[in-house]
Amino acid sequence: MNAQRTLIAILALGVMTPAWQVRAGDMEIELIPELDLFGNQIEVIQGYQWGGEMALAFGIYDTGASVLTLSAIDRAFFEFNGSPVPIRVPGGAQADAVDGIVVGDVSMPMTFWVDGMRAVDFNWSSVTWEMEYAYDLSGGVTVSGVQVFVGTDGGSPQLPNIAGTPIHLGSLANTPQAPAAKIDMLGYELDLGAFFSDDPFLGPLFQGIVMYLPDVSFVASGLRLAGVPGETTDPVRIPLSLWGSTNHPEPGDDVTVAPNPLQSLVALQEDLATVADAVFLFDTGASVSVISTALAEQLGLDLTSPETTIDIVGAAGTPVTVPGFTVDSLSVPIDSDFDGNNDGVLRFLNSPVFVLDLVEDLDGILGMNLWNPAKDMLYDPFDPLGPSLQATFLTAAREIPSDEDTQLLQDLASLDPMFGQLLGIQSGPLSFPRFEMQGRSDQGVIPEPAGLTILLLSGGMLATLVRRRHLRCAMKCQGPR
Repeated sequence: MNAQRTLIAILALGVMTPAWQVRAGDMEIELIPELDLFGNQIEVIQGYQWGGEMALAFGIYDTGASVLTLSAIDRAFFEFNGSPVPIRVPGGAQADAVDGIVVGDVSMPMTFWVDGMRAVDFNWSSVTWEMEYAYDLSGGVTVSGVQVFVGTDGGSPQLPNIAGTPIHLGSLANTPQAPAAKIDMLGYELDLGAFFSDDPFLGPLFQGIVMYLPDVSFVASGLRLAGVPGETTDPVRIPLSLWGSTNHPEPGDDVTVAPNPLQSLVALQEDLATVADAVFLFDTGASVSVISTALAEQLGLDLTSPETTIDIVGAAGTPVTVPGFTVDSLSVPIDSDFDGNNDGVLRFLNSPVFVLDLVEDLDGILGMNLWNPAKDMLYDPFDPLGPSLQATFLTAAREIPSDEDTQLLQDLASLDPMFGQLLGIQSGPLSFPRFEMQGRSDQGVIPEPAGLTILLLSGGMLATLVRRRHLRCAMKCQGPR
């Protein structure tokens, strides 16, 4: 075992064949089903302000979510600390989940703030064996006058905290510019040895282990990614379209909504069967990629004999078993010259997908597992050439992490739920409260995801600690069976 072991999320760099090739304007990314069944969600810090204080919660940045949400458990915590969330329409927020109906409240207009994990400073107390947090609220995106989907104990107990697409209706700190989201897939460095350096037991155990997790920063629209010679591919641009409408800044008695990004020229191949012009949602809130039953049948997949299955727990709390397969390829068009014209395809080889019917007219989801080999991504709904996703990919090869490293991460996750949530290590069925706005088909899918700890912040910055067991809703919890 090397003295220095560097883990990339739960993936490791190694000595397998390169993951990418370029062929006459096309780019091929070879996925590894054992590594790329699941992907990482983008953890964020999100704030809710309806008065003099800002209440903070951990959540996810979710391009598949057309609303902003607050979980029932975090709502209760705000109330416990003397700051109840003002409600405009009790029971006025309703959605269809995979396994039932989700009902919540519509908040009064408030200011919503979000930033990446860079805004958080974690510390470990070797005395209490608990984590402590401090926050820097100087960056990020702010959108005012929004009405939030607020979870309730009776109607939506598993609703997570989501920073959905309405955040792109806001502005960057101290500027009027519209925000794009730049995701550095290795952007958040967690040196576990340094983190536990004052702990005589944990310090030596995790010495030399460095975790790199995704981090998001918000930048001005129009930015172009650049590759790093010897480290990444050149950037490619994937054109998108926006699905749905917005009711901001006058949502009436409804929750605030905004459009979601689609790619309508997705192609899949399995053996001799091909499907073209499929409509997929680009969804940073989904840890897996999804295809519809109709698409699976067109590809000749035998749904009675899946290669793997996972259990999904929807927002209503009932497990649903979903079949999984590896298809030969999944392709999206690219504009490699950044001139506004499609001049090639980005082809993911050996692509893991799960079969689940979502909403009408949506054939599938481009989930985060596809982007495990990526270095940087940039989602820009206001790109001058049209809504787009840019991406660069690591040129180093990858390998499956050793059993020893994996066991250390599992041991770490057992010490504190927060670590398990950050690393995506959990036991039990997957939690996947995916839903669409009932009665509003143009709002599309609101995918799931993570609720972590939450704080009430006064005065801008505060170091404090809140520990509470709260299941992560990342689709990483249960592997093949």
